[in-house]
Amino acid sequence: MSIRPLETPSEFSLSYDALGRVVLKRPGQDDIVDVRLRRSFPWTDPTRYVSVRSSEGKEILLIDDLAVLDTERKAFVDRELARVSFVPRIKSIISINTKFGLQMWHVQTDRGPIEFRVQEREDVRWLHDGRFRVKDADGNVYELAKLEDLDAASQKHLELLI
Repeated sequence: MSIRPLETPSEFSLSYDALGRVVLKRPGQDDIVDVRLRRSFPWTDPTRYVSVRSSEGKEILLIDDLAVLDTERKAFVDRELARVSFVPRIKSIISINTKFGLQMWHVQTDRGPIEFRVQEREDVRWLHDGRFRVKDADGNVYELAKLEDLDAASQKHLELLI
C-alpha cells in the first residue's frame, strides 16, 4: 500500500463505532477500526498533513489539506485532533533546577501549574517562528512562547539554557 496525499474528498469517511473507536471506511476496502489521527510536522501549519494511522502506528492515509474536506468530515477531524492533542502552553517559568544533567522545570501552563523533568538539552527546541517546544522525560510536549513574550523572570530562566 502506498502512502499518498488525499486526491478527492470522497475517498474516505470517518465515524465512531459503538465503543467510541474511530473507524476509517474507504470504498472497496475493509473498514479499519481504531484508527488514530495525528498532526504531522510542521505543527505550525495545523490544517495540513493529518496522518490517519492504524492502532499499531502504521500510516494508512495522509490528508494533505483539511480544506479539501467537506464541512462534516473536517469537523470530525478537528474534534478528534482536539481530543487527542494535549499540548499545554507554558505561560511562565517559575524555576528550572539543573542537577546531574537533568532539568527540573516548575512552570505555570494554561492548564495550571506543573513540574516535569527534561533529560536532554535538545528536548528544548527553538521553532522557526520564535516559539519553543519542550519535551519532558515522559514524552509530553509543551509549547513555550517566544522569549520576548515571556515575563522577565521566565526569560532569565530560559536564557540560562539557550
